[in-house]
Amino acid sequence: MSFAQRKQQEEPQTQSDSSPSSGPPSSLLSREQPATLTTPSPPKPEGSEPENEGSPPGGVGKLLVKDTGTSYIDSAHWKAILEEINEFKESLEDDDELSDEEVLENDGSNDMEPTIWFGISKQLSKEELLSAIPPRPVSDRMVSNFMNSKEPIVAILHVSTFQNEYNKFWSNPQQVSLPWLGMLYSILTLSTLFYQRVGDPIHGLAGDYTEICNIFRKRSAHCLVQSNYIVAGQYKVEGLFLYTMGEFYKRHDVKSGVPYLLGITIKLAMQMGYHRDPQQFPAISAYEGEMRRRTWVFLCQLDALISFEVGVPRTIQDWQYDTELPRNLSDQDFNEGTLHLPPSRPLSEITTSTYVISKSRLMIILGKILDMAFSRIPVTYEETLEVDRRLEEANSLVPPAYKIRPINQSLADPPELIFQRFTLLNVYQKARCVLHRRYLGEEHTNMRYAYSRMVCISASKKILQVHADLHREIQPGGLLYRNSLFPNSIQYNDYLLAAMILCMELSYNHAAGPAGPKNDDMAVVVKDRDDLIFTLEDSHQILKDLSQQSADAQKAHAALTIMLRRVKGGLHTIPPPKTNIPSATTTNSQVTELFNAPPPPYDAWSKLDTSTLDNPLFPANMVPESIPAIGASPYGSLDVIGEMLDTPANLDWQLWDQQIQNREKFMNMDSNDLWYMQ
Repeated sequence: MSFAQRKQQEEPQTQSDSSPSSGPPSSLLSREQPATLTTPSPPKPEGSEPENEGSPPGGVGKLLVKDTGTSYIDSAHWKAILEEINEFKESLEDDDELSDEEVLENDGSNDMEPTIWFGISKQLSKEELLSAIPPRPVSDRMVSNFMNSKEPIVAILHVSTFQNEYNKFWSNPQQVSLPWLGMLYSILTLSTLFYQRVGDPIHGLAGDYTEICNIFRKRSAHCLVQSNYIVAGQYKVEGLFLYTMGEFYKRHDVKSGVPYLLGITIKLAMQMGYHRDPQQFPAISAYEGEMRRRTWVFLCQLDALISFEVGVPRTIQDWQYDTELPRNLSDQDFNEGTLHLPPSRPLSEITTSTYVISKSRLMIILGKILDMAFSRIPVTYEETLEVDRRLEEANSLVPPAYKIRPINQSLADPPELIFQRFTLLNVYQKARCVLHRRYLGEEHTNMRYAYSRMVCISASKKILQVHADLHREIQPGGLLYRNSLFPNSIQYNDYLLAAMILCMELSYNHAAGPAGPKNDDMAVVVKDRDDLIFTLEDSHQILKDLSQQSADAQKAHAALTIMLRRVKGGLHTIPPPKTNIPSATTTNSQVTELFNAPPPPYDAWSKLDTSTLDNPLFPANMVPESIPAIGASPYGSLDVIGEMLDTPANLDWQLWDQQIQNREKFMNMDSNDLWYMQ
């Protein structure tokens, strides 16, 4: 037996005696309660040989804890083996003794400086870095504005701990570490954006919002780069994450800097062991472990959303981590002196983490759906239905307080709660669309996939209708006007996906048989053709209103204009293939029950009224004058959308993603917008 194997067998499997965090059943989120503390393994390919029963278990790795931060070494890494040999262990510890910040501050020409990616023009002294911090009264108000913003990302900071660190900073600013100072500048950046959101002035600071924001943003970048952020260290993950969120909130359109920055942040977090649950490492305190869980869950969520936005697979794969979800605790429930975390509160009690826990359950399934969408391995319909079942299970676990309800039934609810309900609903409905959209085209007339068709249409309508309701309330005079959140390209892409699905449905010329019944099964979902067109026109007008704010909104408006011209103009006729599937009688109430039920077995669809699934809903309307011709559109590549609708049975969703995500914009970015080019 090799030394490494003996070492792994002898390595103690430690575990804290704190209770596991609350969560859904293990069938849904099995990682929340790991049975063993072994290194996560990727899925095994089919036909692989079983493991030798005599093989030693995988170790939990090593987490080196120092005053400057943590550094994780996997049990398979050579450092973890050498650390067990005394003469090497001492050498390794000496090598890590000097902090990265000290190295850079003492030697401005350090070879480890990432000059290729982050070519900051010059190093700034500590005095220069501190010079942009506003006077304390102004800083106090800005920090308070951030901490009380009700934004979910505030949860990565523990209120009382940050307050103590903030007071310590003002007592001796020269002693502040660069990563913490960079984090403070990112907080000031985000606070400026929150002031801008509601139009409130920043008393005590001269200049407009953009100018103030850019000053703080550049100072944060200098602090992060001069602290050598690519090497593990305290506050670096949180500082990079908050900087990334500043870039994300600052723009109405996602630029390439955001996904790349997020990817770097994730790699740094893994280097520091955030992807391993802290209960496996006694050196991590209960307080620090819980804060690491909070940060990791935000990284996972943003990774899935941004990856789908730019059309690339996720950086974080499920098999790579075993970090549990954070517990449903408020900041008052624990602090730096806490030895053991208290039990998680029930999700009926809203705390700092309730929303992120509820969203995570949906995001875990969305991540799986995105993996399937990007996979080169064909996905079976059985797999699709199994993921659909898990998605429905996750949605059923959303606490009642976060379930969507009409605006007029939410008059006494806090605005942030209304937005959070909308976000959770949007994640759920988007997941349904992405999961089932592959069955809309060539399998349109196959009754085996009728459930997928119904799911896509109902989910798409819900996305667009709720978006329209929310948009009306964030206008001047609306219930949510002073609390309106930024529209972003993630939302625009979601709306376009929903619109494309409805346009596909409208693109089919369903010819009814002479004896066909009048009650189409799909009528329960779509009501009639005019109903779908009205939903699309409403979204079209909203995107037109938003097009002055965002290039992505302009593109979305242009794309939807093309779609409406096609489906309203009757430019093509697609007769449905004839089928020999027998008919049956199905009432509207029966179909309504079907929409609220889990996916039925395949043979259950033979009981539906299949003779009417392809009947016409309403005759096509002519193109109205209110829909302008595209002409010389700056988005010429969007013309492919019209071609897709000409032959919806052969629609290529990967081509759709490429056109809508517009990856070429990454190659045409203004370097002035990238902090690593300043």
